Amino acid sequence: MPLSVCIYEDDTVANFYPLTYFRPVAAMRAGILPLCMRARRHFPGAAISLGTRASVARLTGMAFPDFPVNLVKRGEEDDLLFINGRTRAFGDLAEQVSGALTSTKFTTTDGETVAVLLRPSELSKRLTIAEPALFAERFTELEDASAIPVTTTLYRYPWELVDDIDSEIASDFEYLRASFTQREQATIRDGVHLINDRDIFIEESADILPGTVIDARSGPVYIGANVTVDSQVAIYGPSAISANCRILAGKISGSSFGHTCRVGGEVEASVFQSYVNKYHEGFIGHSYVGSWVNFGAMTTNSDLKNNYSTIRVTVNGEAVDTESIKVGSFVGDHSKTGIGTLLNTGIVIGAVCNLFGGGLISDKSVADFSWGQTGSYVSYDLERAVDTVRRTMARRDVELTEDEERILRALAESRVEDSGVLRF
Repeated sequence: MPLSVCIYEDDTVANFYPLTYFRPVAAMRAGILPLCMRARRHFPGAAISLGTRASVARLTGMAFPDFPVNLVKRGEEDDLLFINGRTRAFGDLAEQVSGALTSTKFTTTDGETVAVLLRPSELSKRLTIAEPALFAERFTELEDASAIPVTTTLYRYPWELVDDIDSEIASDFEYLRASFTQREQATIRDGVHLINDRDIFIEESADILPGTVIDARSGPVYIGANVTVDSQVAIYGPSAISANCRILAGKISGSSFGHTCRVGGEVEASVFQSYVNKYHEGFIGHSYVGSWVNFGAMTTNSDLKNNYSTIRVTVNGEAVDTESIKVGSFVGDHSKTGIGTLLNTGIVIGAVCNLFGGGLISDKSVADFSWGQTGSYVSYDLERAVDTVRRTMARRDVELTEDEERILRALAESRVEDSGVLRF
């Protein structure tokens, strides 16, 4: 039976703030691919759409032009499957879906909704093109819809994505390996050292300069189109560097960078979304960093307490035990640090912050639009902040969109639009 899939976000999106102010959880990633693109390997041939909050719908459509957003298209005989955008490991979901005879809810062992299947016979009076919420309403009308537990797991917090970097890069690399073998790799210059080159793929347009070491003994390394890797760089797998990045002198290990980042110094076990600028020396480890973040020279974060105790992270105003001893920073879009900034273990930095002063930011969380340093924050003037965002983006030939500016202004007024999340 033909299948249409809609990957939707639920109200747990707030657990991922500030990283999800400008994107759905499904646009985040732990490996090479965003979470939403992994459905293709588990449901090959399915038509895929995305369901998001209204505030990020157009931004999501720009980022994923192949996926309709907030518009489900299905044939009259298509099964329709809603998949939670927080899906971590798919487990036996595909097998259970293929065996379901009626409309069914699939849940984790803890009872969270993983997916909902709607059969054509129960959608015959529904439009074939409609908003995701209209189909969700149909499911709630089905009193006899069964619930089946599956082995699928869901992400609940951003540090879980960081925990999965190694396994997800390795999984994505294996999934993409067949396409890699059909494409030309970059010409490797003399003086570039590849270790275990079977697990290294470098897009043809990338330029790797002499003096670089790429070591894939502990996991694969993917380097995207138009990436430049300068001399005196060591890259240890599993690592993924997306298109148009520039990697300067330093060490990269177990990390995933989105497109158009500039990265120098040392980065370990971290995810950068896109347009992140860490040009200078300094260390970032076990962190998740939003787009358009700028780290000043020698900015360094702590990702381990001296007493090796587990680290607590502030989520929605409450401290949550990560049950991990290695947790770094979570940095919202458009935030910046000045030279010599030191970041506390497990810190959450909101969007559009400007932190400076050359000392330790000892807070566990920093509010959106904060200006200054621990003990002396003021509110970043909105108009100045928006102007800085606009000028920062213009330096990369990117224009601030109306939707992005609307989100910025809503954040400054302490209101975040969440309309559009689904509740099954």
